[in-house]
Parts: sequence; structure tokens; C-alpha cells
Amino acid sequence: MLFRSPGSASYVGQNPFADLAEQGTHGTAVAQIILKLTPASQILSLQTSTGGRSISSEAVSQALFAAAANPNIRVINHSNAALAGASGESILAAAQADQVIVMGAGNDWAPYPLGDARHAPGLGGKGIIVGGLGPDGEMLGFGNRAGDMADHYVVALGFSEFANYWGTSFATPHVSALAARLRQTWPKLRAEEITSIIKRSASDRGAPGVDEKFGWGEINPERAFQPLGPVVSPPSAAPPSGEEAGVDSAEQPQWETRRLRVGAPMYSAVLSQPHLFKAMVFDSTGRDFEFDLARTISEVGASATPRTVLSQWNRSLNQILLEDGPNYQLFSGNSPLTGPSSERRPELLLRSKGDGISSAQLGFGIFPQSKSGTQAWLSQNDFAETKGMAWQRIDLGRYDDEGVHSLTAFNLTDAVSVDLRYSDINDSSEAAYHGAEVSAATHFSFGDSGLSLEGGLLTEEKSFLGSASGGPLSVNGAQSQFLRISGHHRLTPRVALVGALTGAISSVSEQPNTLMQNFSTMISDAWLFGLAAKSILHIGDSMSITFAQPLRVRSGTADLDMAYGLSADGEILRHEQRLDLQPSGVETLMEFAYRVPWMTSWDLGAYVSLRSQPNHISAAPLSMDFLMLARSVF
Repeated sequence: MLFRSPGSASYVGQNPFADLAEQGTHGTAVAQIILKLTPASQILSLQTSTGGRSISSEAVSQALFAAAANPNIRVINHSNAALAGASGESILAAAQADQVIVMGAGNDWAPYPLGDARHAPGLGGKGIIVGGLGPDGEMLGFGNRAGDMADHYVVALGFSEFANYWGTSFATPHVSALAARLRQTWPKLRAEEITSIIKRSASDRGAPGVDEKFGWGEINPERAFQPLGPVVSPPSAAPPSGEEAGVDSAEQPQWETRRLRVGAPMYSAVLSQPHLFKAMVFDSTGRDFEFDLARTISEVGASATPRTVLSQWNRSLNQILLEDGPNYQLFSGNSPLTGPSSERRPELLLRSKGDGISSAQLGFGIFPQSKSGTQAWLSQNDFAETKGMAWQRIDLGRYDDEGVHSLTAFNLTDAVSVDLRYSDINDSSEAAYHGAEVSAATHFSFGDSGLSLEGGLLTEEKSFLGSASGGPLSVNGAQSQFLRISGHHRLTPRVALVGALTGAISSVSEQPNTLMQNFSTMISDAWLFGLAAKSILHIGDSMSITFAQPLRVRSGTADLDMAYGLSADGEILRHEQRLDLQPSGVETLMEFAYRVPWMTSWDLGAYVSLRSQPNHISAAPLSMDFLMLARSVF
């Protein structure tokens, strides 16, 4: 060996620093891999062989007993494990000393590991077996497979730049170096937790799951230093460890980071809070991580603007009449034309033909459209249809069409009609959103003018203003009472003025041990106004320009209690503050849309949007989206 560490010893009567391998450097090449991958490691040489494939079982047993008695040894690299036959007592002693025992699977063309690796199942998870990958990334032909030891087996590159041959001997130190890095980063982790992290973070190879060839798969050092499983926010003054960090702990709800999506108003409020950008969390093994919410959080429904507009423009074309009965019509939705059949959700709309006084619609995955109100009036009079973002972003509720929706309409007089709605929104995607909305709207018509008043109640489970359940910003539920006023007025036969105003008051029921607690009453608002025109540049064309302020928290506060680091003594450092959830800026959204029929079968369109202070963040740069559309029906 080239590394002279105090305590190095030979158990075969040789110089512990001499490399006796018949193939040239072996122990030195193994040590070089570890030192290159973990420069902070100190390597202790315990010599158990005089070279070749003959290894003294007694020497290996003595070395293991010596390692078990040395508290400075945290990882044992046993590259020659397949050639050794140490006593069970010696290898168990090393495991009982909480040492990670990394053992080479061997190079004997065998379907399972040999030698000391056979002890792995009896070591309480503290032992791990390593197979070798060749230069092509596939299993070394002569390397021993996982076989009946698959649950304790991983693979790594079986090569060292310090030797001119391959084997599991050189795959083993890659795993030992990873174990050493993990122990250096998180010294309190137990040996079985280290091996578990290495296995769970491995990249699957071969047959799905743990298999008899690759075991858990190829080690993935980058993934090993990322959180495994859901993470939790520490609720106490000491970091969780062992069972305290388990994902089933009722006192520490999981942060399901893949669901870290919130409704637009809360998204704007959170991004205005710099304290939330660097939280500290713990994964299922008790490892602490810095967690940047600003890089992970996303807004529900915030797909790219052109994609949203295109989807809206295509929606009406894809609705198909399935059955035309004496008193009803049945339509299919728009999704059956796209996507694999396994991913299609049922979309049906049942519409009564009505008796002139009342009518009803029932949608499964389709939100029924009213025949009254500003948007309906625009469509019926061939003005520019509202297919942009603005009308959706001033709305409350209606976050997903998936669910059951009903609409009952009553024509009280020629000038007055009433709509009653009920929606049970049940999103089966990973967001798992569930909410129920009930509302009533009264529509007044005054010739070329119209006014609509709508009020309602939105009840959300595990969500607030559309957020996904689970995560550091999750809540137990929320109730929002809202009022919406919208209207239109025809200025000329070809130009109309439109406008809308939304206000909401929300009460929030918080989830224990999340970042924000004790919400005050939340007040949100939004507005819109614009012009719609038709037959301006070409007969049959439509044009609109709209200005809007998307839904925004106007006032509201909550208590922030967030861990952000560890002191030198290992105590959790916390930031506690009463947060004002009003965002730092006010977004103004401008949209321009133009559509024109061309010849007999073409439909051409253009869309432009400008967002000043996007997401109500004062420092956010101006955002612009542009879309050109050419569509033909054959």
C-alpha cells in the first residue's frame, strides 16, 4: 500500500504497506479509488494476503476483530471477500461495531457471491455486496452475479485507472468511497442506514426491481445525496433520527415534494417571501437537506400560454354529438381524440333541450357552459370568443374539469334568467385535488347591455385556492365565499365593451407541522375589462383586446415557523415570523387575439399576451407569449 496510516498492520508477517499482488498493484489501486473519490478519507491497511488467490482465513478473522476494536474505522473495504473464509464471529463483531462492511462478489463466473459475502444476510443490514460492470456498462462476464444475495447486492464499475485489469475488487472501493462520503456528511447515520441509502438510490438495471443479476442496480452517487422518499419539516428542537424520522410518523407529516403546487394567489404570496426560499428538511433516514421552495414550487394550471390558448380554441371542435333524443342531447368530450386510450378519462355532457322556461346540463369531466352572461353573449353575437387566459385567471374554483358538474337554468322573463350550479371536482392525477362548488347567478339583459351577479361557496379538502394536497404549504382545507360581477355593452354594431370583477373571502384550516399556521381571513380580488370586435378587417373575423389583474391576495397573514439550519451543537435553527401574504407587486395581463376564416376550410389566428410583474412579483421581468394558428378541417 502507498498509504501509511497509524495502526496499519500485517497479519501475514509482511510489510503492511507493501503491495504483494501477483497481477501488479491491487491493494494500492483499490486505495487510490477510495482516496480519489473521498479525499478526506484516511485509509488503514490491514494486510491479510501474501498475494495471489490464496488468503488466510485466520488472518482475515484477526483483521476483522482488530477493525471492530478500532472506533475510528467506519467503513471496511473487503475487496477479496470471495477468496476469504473469515469466522462468523469476526465479521459479526465488525457489524456490531456499526461498521459498513463492503464485500466484493468475486470473479468466479458464479451465479451468486462467494466467500465472506455469504455472511451478508446475518449482519443486520450492515453488509453490502458489490458486483462489477465492464467497460461497456454491462456485467463483467466473469463477475459473480447477485443470485440468492440480491437483496444485499449492488454493482459498480469494476475498473481502476491505477491498474490494467478489471474485476469486482475495483468495483468494491467505489461503493466503499460512497459509504465513506455518506458517513462524513451525516456522521450520526448507522451502518445499516448507509447501506440502505446506497441500495435505495441505485439505478435499476436488468429486470425491474431487485433481480438475481444486478441486485438493486448500479450505484448512483448523485442520487444518494438527494432526499429519499418524502421529507419532513422538523417540529422540535432536535433533528429526527431512527424511527423518529420514519415516514409513518403522525407527528411529522410528509412533504410530498412532487405535489408542491399551489393556486395562483398563494403562489404569488409565497414567491414574495424570501424566508421561504431556504428551508431545512429531513428525509426518511434522518438526513438534513437545504430545501429551496422557490425552485420546487409551481402554480396549479400554469401551463404555457400558447398551449392553454390552443387547447381552448380546439375544445369546441372536438365535441361530438353521440345521441340526439327527443328531450336531450348527449355529447362526448374533447380528450378522446388525443393521448393513449389508457390515459383517456370519460368526458360526457348530457343536455336537456328545455321547455323555454328551464333547462339542465350534467357534465362528467366537462364544465357546462351557460347560455346567459357576458361570455355567452359574445359567442352568440359572433364577437371574439374569450379563449385566452384572462377570464380563467380572474376566476375562483373550476381548477379542473374532471369531476361531476351540473347547471340548471331558469328563464324568469325575457330580460332575467337564473343559473344554479354545483360541481364536485375530483382530480385523479397526482395533485389529488378535491373541492365542491355551489353557486347561483342572475343575468339581466337590457337590449345591447347585460349584467350578471354571481355568488357562491367553494369548499376545498386538503387545499386552498387550488393547491395540491401534501407538502410544506399544505392545509387541512378551506372555504371561500365569492362574488363575481360581469357585464357587456355594445358600443357599435361591431364593437362591444366587456368587464368583470371578482372578490373572495376565505377561511383556512391549517395542517399541523407545516410551514404556515394560524391563517387570518384571506381576501382576494381580480378584475378585467376589454373590447371585443367583429368584421373589422375581413367579413367574419373577430378581434379582442383585454386587460386584467389576475386573482391576487389583497390581505391576509399567517404564522411562519421554519427550520433553516443546524447550529454547531446540532440544534435546529428556526425562523419565526408573522407573514403578510399580500404579494410584492400587481400583475397586469394584456391579451390580444384575432381569428379569421380563410377560404372555405381554413381558420387562421394570432394571439399575443404581455404580463407586467408576472405572478404579482414586483421584480419579475416583463413576460411575452405569441402564437400563430392555422387550422383546417378536412
